[in-house]
Amino acid sequence: MDTLSIKKGVMLMVMGMLMMFALVMVSGATHTNGDQIGRYRMQVITRNNFTDIFIIDTTTGVVKYVGKDEGKPFEAIQGK
Repeated sequence: MDTLSIKKGVMLMVMGMLMMFALVMVSGATHTNGDQIGRYRMQVITRNNFTDIFIIDTTTGVVKYVGKDEGKPFEAIQGK
């Protein structure tokens, strides 16, 4: 085998790996707010055919009752 073709093959392989690495780094997903994952918890309690829904902010400890406030952001829920 010719030494020139081995060097050329190695060089092409290294360039290919670098291009793949660059592609992975450029297209990788990032979390801007990683501390927000799992922040809110929901607890549903059913008593006598009536359902109570409570939303808990695990960061601050605030608990709010969801009645007619369904679909609103946590900050907009009045609670009881």
